[in-house]
Amino acid sequence: MKNKLFFLILLLCSCTGKDELNGYVYDYDTEQPIKNVYVNIKDDTTQTDSTGYFSMKVKSNLPCTIFLQREGYASKRICRKPDSLGKFSKKSLKYNRFYMYNKESDFSK
Repeated sequence: MKNKLFFLILLLCSCTGKDELNGYVYDYDTEQPIKNVYVNIKDDTTQTDSTGYFSMKVKSNLPCTIFLQREGYASKRICRKPDSLGKFSKKSLKYNRFYMYNKESDFSK
């Protein structure tokens, strides 16, 4: 009986788990990191540090929309979906590179 209960608790914890999504935000034209970019995922917000790095918790089995915003840059929306197994792979959550266009860039128009 204890084994069944332990297995059930383990199963429930794995289904509702959160993983850490992290990455860096760069200027598309200069390839320099951008600090103070607001990163929003499902009403949770953080900012990038001086190296353009951010880290946030996401539900590992649900799609998410990443919204990047900073004054002087075109806002960016990125939709991420879990893989075919219904979960984000560890590799897809770590050290992502996101690029933003400066509003004065030819690409932002």
